[in-house]
Amino acid sequence: MSFPSDIDIARRAQLVPLGEIASQLNLPIEFLEAYGPGVAKIKLGALEALQSRPSGKYVVVTAITPTPLGEGKTTTSVGLGQAMGRIGQKAVLTLRQPSMGPTFGIKGGAAGGGYSQVVPMENLNLHLTGDFHAVTAAHNLLAAMLDNHLFRGNELGLDLDNITWRRALDVNDRSLRAIAIGRGGKMDGVARDTGFDITAASDVMALRGLSTSL
Repeated sequence: MSFPSDIDIARRAQLVPLGEIASQLNLPIEFLEAYGPGVAKIKLGALEALQSRPSGKYVVVTAITPTPLGEGKTTTSVGLGQAMGRIGQKAVLTLRQPSMGPTFGIKGGAAGGGYSQVVPMENLNLHLTGDFHAVTAAHNLLAAMLDNHLFRGNELGLDLDNITWRRALDVNDRSLRAIAIGRGGKMDGVARDTGFDITAASDVMALRGLSTSL
């Protein structure tokens, strides 16, 4: 018997309404910010409103032996969450939004696999709530500001050969890892070497990951 593909399994899944999921967590529905029928954010106000509740236990799933196809950390985590639910425990799974780059390569998306995956699969692996795109835009805005500073005279005296702020893109494109910019006319910026990093590894994403408040 052939095993169905991840996408077939995902599309056969019956999504539970978000309001019902919030109810299972005793989370008032007014703290949900919906992005379509299958995706929602939890508003920050929930932290203050629910702070009197006892803290839960925190389990970290990780690995230190990277392989081309990944170790299965996400699949293991999803399976653990499902197992907790099966034995009557309340469990919330926290995953980083996957980069779109590997989605179009051999590795596939980071939504788990088989019957231990997150749905809706396409939303999770492509755009979700649009935060990755916002981080990409913010990062590249800062890159543009930097190059505009160089074009306007470089008042800070920045060394063009030692600028480490590169651009960001959430697609695996090896042709953009190392590029030359400003190669047009006099009004097209200062010529220098730079490149693109994947958005998940950008400085702005690091700042988001380390921040504790707005």
